[in-house]
Amino acid sequence: MNKHLSFILSLFFILLATGCTRPEEAETPARHDGDSSRYTPKAAMDIYDREPRQALRILDSAVLLGNVKEDLAMMLKARVYSQSTAEQHLDTAWQLCEDLMERDYVEDLSNREEVLDLLVSITRRQRDYEQCMRWATEKADLCRRLGEKAEALRTEAEIGSLLAQLGEEEKGLEKLTDVIAALDGQRKLDEMDACIIAIKRKINVLQSLDRENEVIPLAQHILEILSDYRQNANNYEDNSYRMVNEQPHIEKYCDFYSAQAHGYLAQAYAVTADKPKAPSTAKRLARKHLSLFEQSDFGRSLGGRQAATTTWLLLGDYDKMLATYDELAAQMGNDTLNVDYLEMLNGHARVAEARGDIRTALDYQKQYAAVGYKLNRQIHRSQAHEYAVRYHLQEERRNTEREHAARQRTGIAALFLGALAMTFLTFIFIFLHQLKDIRQKNAVLTKEISERINYEEKYLQLVGGGEYAADNTRKQGRPTPREPLPPQELEALSDKELFEYIRTYITESRLHLDMQFGRQQLMDLLHLSKDRIGAAFAQGSSYKSISDFLNDIRLVYSTKILTEQPEMTVAEVAIASGFSNAVVFSRNFKQRFAITPSEFRKKQ
Repeated sequence: MNKHLSFILSLFFILLATGCTRPEEAETPARHDGDSSRYTPKAAMDIYDREPRQALRILDSAVLLGNVKEDLAMMLKARVYSQSTAEQHLDTAWQLCEDLMERDYVEDLSNREEVLDLLVSITRRQRDYEQCMRWATEKADLCRRLGEKAEALRTEAEIGSLLAQLGEEEKGLEKLTDVIAALDGQRKLDEMDACIIAIKRKINVLQSLDRENEVIPLAQHILEILSDYRQNANNYEDNSYRMVNEQPHIEKYCDFYSAQAHGYLAQAYAVTADKPKAPSTAKRLARKHLSLFEQSDFGRSLGGRQAATTTWLLLGDYDKMLATYDELAAQMGNDTLNVDYLEMLNGHARVAEARGDIRTALDYQKQYAAVGYKLNRQIHRSQAHEYAVRYHLQEERRNTEREHAARQRTGIAALFLGALAMTFLTFIFIFLHQLKDIRQKNAVLTKEISERINYEEKYLQLVGGGEYAADNTRKQGRPTPREPLPPQELEALSDKELFEYIRTYITESRLHLDMQFGRQQLMDLLHLSKDRIGAAFAQGSSYKSISDFLNDIRLVYSTKILTEQPEMTVAEVAIASGFSNAVVFSRNFKQRFAITPSEFRKKQ
């Protein structure tokens, strides 16, 4: 009787849960028709990639009905959440896996390997490379203990890629080279697949270092491996789960990796063709491999086309690239604070510049700088603060047992010293981590400052120093800014026109380089009142006053001196740029560009 009552109550709660779903979730409800076999792990995992919400509801129902243990349901839910691109879903998947690592579920080493594999995937997608390194190292050790040589080497390739992401590029490349050497030439499908993965990892690192000439032989080697596999598929048979005997599956596998290899080759040759003294065949080879890539199923997919955008840009296929950007933007919706969107803005700016539309290029570059700054701040916070908090919480769990044992052995004094040492080490770790992030942010900021200033200079060249200077001065034959117009003519100008005239007059006459120059000197030169000049800046420009304007153009001028004249000290640069002293210059520079003059010069 109690069993029947429990079953009826379970059905009631399931029906209540499915009946209370939101309208958008009710399209595929977990209907219950009395057959509990519908609510199984297999039923959930058969649809989780297409209908993740329905799969999660099936797993909840399966737990209530006793069709699956809670630990296994947690693992499967983590897998479902990990398929999402939403940051909160990835966090949920990560938390489920973290909880599983504290349960008896992972005492089975095969289960532990599965959880570790998912943690590596999640943290890599979150760009939490320190955590990813931790889990990948543990997984590689576990695979070696289990005798899974190919999987251990596949994970070692992951570690090599992570080392490069953490700034140790040469060490990462060395590890990847060792992994490839250990796997290359082995006619086993699992080893062959791991070898291709390792080669792809190495190619990605080399691309980030602009060493495209080293990419070409690696991509060609992938094609050679796949050609041998196609011709001798029977010789590659092993007992791994990757083994498939049907020819269609083999062709699909080979086509996918062949397409990626052609994509690598197309980009490498396109980069080569874009350089001075490039071989005449480089562009032709880039077109050849790009055509093969575009004919593949992967090349026609959105992910494949996104991978080809850099090559299209280099070869001048702007329409293809922009059409792909439109699809990606539609897919992103309002979620634009990410690296992909940042790259799209940069691509738009480069296309506009290539087409001669400097104004549009400048607009995109300003957006690029703004999003890049926000993204850098977000990364800084997440890596220097959130990671520290998360890592500290993890360590606290493990320290509890050690602290208890230490208290029994050495007493309160030893516990105090241990806690003090741990606090000091944690402080040093956070400090070094933040210092690294600040250096990375400074490098990005320096590049953004230089690019933004270059675009501003091109814009000013395009308009000739302003609408008034370009149109009125030349077309109406008026005096140049070096020869001030009569006061009555200046009074007749609108606030915006007067500002443009003053800006051109000051910059062409290089008056801003005189530290004594200010509003009074300008009034004396142009014979205008304080209120008239003040209105020109307050109403006709984005500056509040002439002081703000002078400060801005002096700072912009200082970046050129810092870059082009490294022999000058910061104090000399300050004087040459029109500042009274180095302290005022450095403070204003830091406020304007979020980086000190010395840091800017060092990153250059």
